[in-house]
Amino acid sequence: MQLEPHLSPVTTEQVLLLVDWDNFFYGLLERFGVGKMDIERRIKSLVRWTKGIGGLFGGHGFVFAPEHLSILHQEICTRHDFLLITCPKRRLREPRRNPKTWQLENSIDTVDETIIAFAKMMIGHPNFKTVCLVSGDNDYVPLFEEMGSRGIRRALAPPSAGCLAKTGGLVDLVDKNPVNHRRMILMLDKV
Repeated sequence: MQLEPHLSPVTTEQVLLLVDWDNFFYGLLERFGVGKMDIERRIKSLVRWTKGIGGLFGGHGFVFAPEHLSILHQEICTRHDFLLITCPKRRLREPRRNPKTWQLENSIDTVDETIIAFAKMMIGHPNFKTVCLVSGDNDYVPLFEEMGSRGIRRALAPPSAGCLAKTGGLVDLVDKNPVNHRRMILMLDKV
C-alpha cells in the first residue's frame, strides 16, 4: 500500500502574488512610454517588496496574461520565477460595446475573470495568509472584500496612480503589514 505524502503547512508567512499583466504593462506604458518602462527593474522591486511581507507562495508569482504576451516579457517573467497563465479571449455571440473604450468588440478579455477564479480556488489553502495583486482595476474589489472576510491580508501593487480606478476601491481595502504596521501598497511607477 502506497501512502500519499502529507504536505504540512509552511510556518513562514506566504504571499499569493497575482499579476494582471495587461494592467501592469499598459499602466507603465501609459505613464512612461515604450523606452522607459523598465519592466525588469520593476519586477525585481516587486519581488523584493513582496518577500518583505513573506515568502512567495509555491516559490513564485503568477502572471495572468493575454495570448499576445511578447517573448521578451515571457523571458523576463520566467527569469524571475513567475508562472505564466495564458488567458485567451472569449468570442462573443454578438458584438458589444466595451464599457471602458466604447468600441465594438467581438471578443472579450478573460484575464480578470481568470485571476478571480484562481484566487477563489486558492482561498482556504493553509500556506498563504496574504494576497498581493498587481493591478489597479476595481473589478477586483469583490475579490478583495471576500479575501478580507476570510482573514486573508490584502496587498496591492498598482503600476501607477493612473491605473487606479477613480473610486479607489482597491486602495481602501489594503491591509497593514503585520511586521511594520504600514499599509501594503507599492506604487510600481515610483520604484
